[in-house]
Amino acid sequence: MSVQTSPQMPRSETGPKGRAARVAVLLIVAVIVGLGLCEGLTRLFLPAFDPSGQFEFAYPVGSLMLGKPGTVARQAKNTGDYDVPVRINMHGLRDDNDVSAATAGEILVVGDSFTWGWGVEARDRFSDRLQILTGRRTFNLSTPTDIEGYAELLAYARSLGARADRVVIAVCMENDLHRYATRSDDEAYPSDAVSIRHWLSTHSAFYLFALTVVHQTPWLRTLAVEAGLITPNLEGIGRNDDDPAVVAASADRLLDIARQYRALVVLIPSRALWVGPSRAVEDRVHQAFAGALRQRGIDVLDLRPLLEAKGTPLAYHFANDGHWNPAGHALAAEAISQHLAR
Repeated sequence: MSVQTSPQMPRSETGPKGRAARVAVLLIVAVIVGLGLCEGLTRLFLPAFDPSGQFEFAYPVGSLMLGKPGTVARQAKNTGDYDVPVRINMHGLRDDNDVSAATAGEILVVGDSFTWGWGVEARDRFSDRLQILTGRRTFNLSTPTDIEGYAELLAYARSLGARADRVVIAVCMENDLHRYATRSDDEAYPSDAVSIRHWLSTHSAFYLFALTVVHQTPWLRTLAVEAGLITPNLEGIGRNDDDPAVVAASADRLLDIARQYRALVVLIPSRALWVGPSRAVEDRVHQAFAGALRQRGIDVLDLRPLLEAKGTPLAYHFANDGHWNPAGHALAAEAISQHLAR
């Protein structure tokens, strides 16, 4: 007697769709297992790429992110431009001096990643060099932020007990100018692509290893650039709009800060002054902003003439990173010390 399949009994998919689904599942599993194996082997045999040893801003103070107190880590660039140690003190700052003990006559230096010393040894930063040149104890209050964040960093120092009244504010002309009273969400938050890359760089050793191989293998780097996976250093520069309202709002916000201290504003010029299609716009913005600060009675040191003096301003930056190399910090320290001595 033959057995017939009941109409209610489900039939297994044996056609093309069923086979395709199984193949897809197997491929996904294989990729996951493969990536997991690559990740494990990278961490085992190439521990230098383990992201747990890389520095990360992960300590919230107000709206800012500082270094986690007590951190001892490294900051490395996958292009090979730098690999430096980073030590964070009890306040989340990259500084051997304790800002809570800062007294009148000593110097607070505040800024973004340039001033923090991105890619250089702490002793090579212009704040540390300034301490030697002036003989006055100098405290570095910096983290990746903007003018609004500089005010918050100075308030944080005061809350810790700092009483220093001499302040050097380093303004990065590539990304510090905004309409501060009407900041948009697009200005405040990174894109999804940037967030994903940041997550991978702080969690995956294999990603860091693969990226390093790509950056340091010319033909692979060329392919990655053509595919849009890598943005060449000089093509990723932040651009300013020729907008008087932005210039005025940024200058007004700095004036609010300068009124509370004996402040010197140091202008870190944008690399877009020297490369790219918007050099004329950047020149107008740079001159307008410097003029707006002076019109408000703010003491200003514009580093642009010094960086351009030898005709090679980009020589003070890393080859594959927009931040200053030790030579750039040395130039800034000398200029600031001379200005403060006037």
